[in-house]
Amino acid sequence: MKMLLIGPDMLIEMEQEMQVIKKNLKVSEDMNNNCAYQHSEFKEFQVGERVYLRIKPKKISLRIGSCAKVAPLYCGPFQILERMD
Repeated sequence: MKMLLIGPDMLIEMEQEMQVIKKNLKVSEDMNNNCAYQHSEFKEFQVGERVYLRIKPKKISLRIGSCAKVAPLYCGPFQILERMD
């Protein structure tokens, strides 16, 4: 049976590896966020326009007639009354 001894050199090496892993994860996360930001659309609406709001259906189980798959995704239309800055 082989015993694995963890010495100070091995601990330092492990900490360095962890720093490299954290750095790589941060770079990957930043790339994903940048890609998602580029594909997002920012829309500006005028006072008086009518808009539909996207809603998330509730996931309620054991209720007759409630199914999240067939629940409406949008509600409205709502009229924009004023602009908030």
